[in-house]
Amino acid sequence: MGREAQRRGLGIGGYIAIAYTVAAIVLLPLPFAFGTTYTNYPDIVYFYILLTAALPQLVGHTILNWAVVQISPTLVTLAILFEPVGASWFGYLLFGEVPAPAVLTGAAVLLLGVATATFGAKKISVNS
Repeated sequence: MGREAQRRGLGIGGYIAIAYTVAAIVLLPLPFAFGTTYTNYPDIVYFYILLTAALPQLVGHTILNWAVVQISPTLVTLAILFEPVGASWFGYLLFGEVPAPAVLTGAAVLLLGVATATFGAKKISVNS
């Protein structure tokens, strides 16, 4: 829907304003549904929530929403699958955390699947 809306002339700013507002409205009552509130947390918690909203949400998701207009949504989705592999790599580099063999096996399978889908998509588009 986002790709089609943007193709019909809705700019990325308008699209994310609508999408993020709807998401906020839908998510707003959830703490109350689970018997908690938005208050009485230490100030640092609100700071981290702000960082989480500003960096990965606004920047990351906005870039992904923009990308679906530029390239295939399938390729954008495949690119998102690199996130856990990259996070594991950064965990190793920054903290010395060595992933378990099952995690490494899963990463290899994931990377093989992404490569197969990516090269398969290029081959199909060239042959079409």
